Amino acid sequence: MTGCAMALAGKLAPAFGAPVREIRRGGMVYRRLGQTDLYPSLLAFGAHTDSAYKVPVAPGSSVLNPEGQARRDHQVAHALDLGVNLVDAYMTEGQWEPLERLVRPRRDKVLVSLYHNAPEFVARNIERGARLFGHVDLYRFPVRDGTVIDGKTLEDWDALRKAKEAGTVRAIGISTHMETEMVKALAQLEGLDYIFFPYNFIHARADYSEFLPKAIAKGVGLIAMKPLAMGSIVSFDPRAHPDVKPENQRTSLFTSQNRMILPAAVAQLTSSLSRLPDETLCQAAMRFVYSKDFLSSVVTGMWDDQWVDDNYKAIGRYSELRHEERAALDAAARVAKLVGPSWLPPDYQWLEDEWGVPA
Repeated sequence: MTGCAMALAGKLAPAFGAPVREIRRGGMVYRRLGQTDLYPSLLAFGAHTDSAYKVPVAPGSSVLNPEGQARRDHQVAHALDLGVNLVDAYMTEGQWEPLERLVRPRRDKVLVSLYHNAPEFVARNIERGARLFGHVDLYRFPVRDGTVIDGKTLEDWDALRKAKEAGTVRAIGISTHMETEMVKALAQLEGLDYIFFPYNFIHARADYSEFLPKAIAKGVGLIAMKPLAMGSIVSFDPRAHPDVKPENQRTSLFTSQNRMILPAAVAQLTSSLSRLPDETLCQAAMRFVYSKDFLSSVVTGMWDDQWVDDNYKAIGRYSELRHEERAALDAAARVAKLVGPSWLPPDYQWLEDEWGVPA
């Protein structure tokens, strides 16, 4: 049995401890974030914006053109109407001000999550966010992958702790991609409320056998990012909605060329998907992540109304994956292993070495 097959068959509901407390309201689920008094929605709106509408304004920074911003505003508003209450925003993608305008009439019902990816000192960045939004609900900075938690990191963390003590931030955390950094953060960052970390069905490392038990034992909130592997999982589904495009559009598994290379694997995936008449592979993939009762929220980028609707519909039934869904996810994982890292966007292909299914 492959590593991914074992993960799907035997670890759909790991016994890491008591499930995160949750509240159901309408069609949405809200789960407590660690030991805080915050209850983010199970589905959260991610910070990445659609590259088709980006306009560079400075090195490392961009904004959306008017059409792109109008589309994003509509999508965020649609998500909020469905019960999503957590929205992540990057200042470097020009989304702080548009988000503030959008949530102003219902600020008390929206959890604003900000991320420090700007050159200015973290304390000033927090102050800027707090002035704009009145306060910041969640604030995090990156712990760079493969680096040591050094004096600069601890200095930044001290600024976060002081901001929380002052009431300008309600919950403080980090984001990182590698388990080694997660474990170090748990040990060294006092007062850590939550961690953003990658979680999806395809990668064997998604079990995080060292990190998850330690985080849960410490009561640290867990927020999953990249549940659809930067949207690339859509490339495995020939029945995906035509408006839903993978971030890495150079990868398409359902072409005559790839059928020649992977005929048996693609045929098995096609057969498995035919047993899911009422949903897409991405909905099954989101259900897989939603079903992890140790997660407080699942953050994903959404660039189209259909993405919002599909991710929301997946919440309707997630507590137990059907046999057909497990078969489809397992078949997609095998195809990904055969294709290699090229199914991921170029900027993220290095992650296959960290998360990848063992040979």
